[in-house]
Amino acid sequence: MHPNATAPAVPGGPGRLQPSGYALPGGNASNRSDLLPKGPDEEDLDVNTDIYSKVMVTVIYLALFLVGTVGNSITAYTLVRKKSLQNLQSTVHYHLASLAFSDLLIFLLCMPIELYNFIWVHHPWAFGDAVCKGYYFLRDACTYATALNIASLSVERYMAICHPFKAKSIMSRSRTKKFISCIWIASFLLAIPMIFTMGEIYGKEQQPDSLICTTIVDASTLKTVIQANTFISFVFPMVVISVLNTIIANQLMVMFKQAAQENQVCTIGGQQTMLSMSMEPSRVQALKHGVRVLR
Repeated sequence: MHPNATAPAVPGGPGRLQPSGYALPGGNASNRSDLLPKGPDEEDLDVNTDIYSKVMVTVIYLALFLVGTVGNSITAYTLVRKKSLQNLQSTVHYHLASLAFSDLLIFLLCMPIELYNFIWVHHPWAFGDAVCKGYYFLRDACTYATALNIASLSVERYMAICHPFKAKSIMSRSRTKKFISCIWIASFLLAIPMIFTMGEIYGKEQQPDSLICTTIVDASTLKTVIQANTFISFVFPMVVISVLNTIIANQLMVMFKQAAQENQVCTIGGQQTMLSMSMEPSRVQALKHGVRVLR
C-alpha cells in the first residue's frame, strides 16, 4: 500500500481507499478542494485496477450476493409465514429473523454500490452526497446489529443452560421483541458518526470527474471512529461470545458427568441391573426449556 494511502473503511465491508494524491481534508466544503492538489487518476487510487482482478472480485461478489440473498430470503419467508412467529417454539427465531433482515439489507443495498463504484468505477462518485453518507451509515448499522444479535444469542443460550429457571421467566416473546428493537435502535445510533465522517469531495478546480466518496475529517478523528467501530462490532461481541460459550461448555460437561453418575450399573444376584436415579420434576422442566431455547 502506498505510504500516503488511508483506509476509511470500518468493519462490515471493504471501504474506500483514500487516493495517494489527496490530503485528509478538514473544515467546510468550500476549502476542501484547496487541500486537494489534483483530481484522482487510476494510478493515484491505491487499488488494483487490473481487469482480471475486477472480474474475479465481481464473480465472488455475485456468488455471495446470490447465496446470501436466496438463503436469507428463505429464512425470512419461513419465519414470517408461521403466523408472525407466534407459533414458534422459542425466542431464538426472533434473533434469526433479525439477522436475516440485517444481511438482506447489506446484500440488496450495499453490495451493488460497492461493486459498481468501488470495484469498477472508482470515480466519479455517481450517487450523490446523501447516498455516500447513507451507504456508510446503513452498512455500519447493519454490522452493529448483526454483531449484537449474535452476542445476544450467546446470552440467551447461556441463560437457558446455566440459569434455566430464570430463563423461563425472563426470556419471554414480548421481552425478546423489545430487546431486539433496542439492538436495532442502538445500532442506528452508533452508526450516526459515519454521516459526519464520510462525504463527497472534489479534486482541484471542482472537476466533475474527480468527485469521490471518502473521508471528510482529519486523520485523528478518522482513527477514533475506526477504533470505536472495531471495538463495538468485533472486540466486544467476540469477548462476550467466547466467555459465555466457554461457560456453557463447562456447564454441559458437568451435566453429562452428573447424568452418567445417575445411571449406574450394579450387580445383584450375579446379574447386572440398571439403577436409574430419578431427576427432580423441576429440574426436568428446566432442562426441557433449555433444549427448546436452543432448538
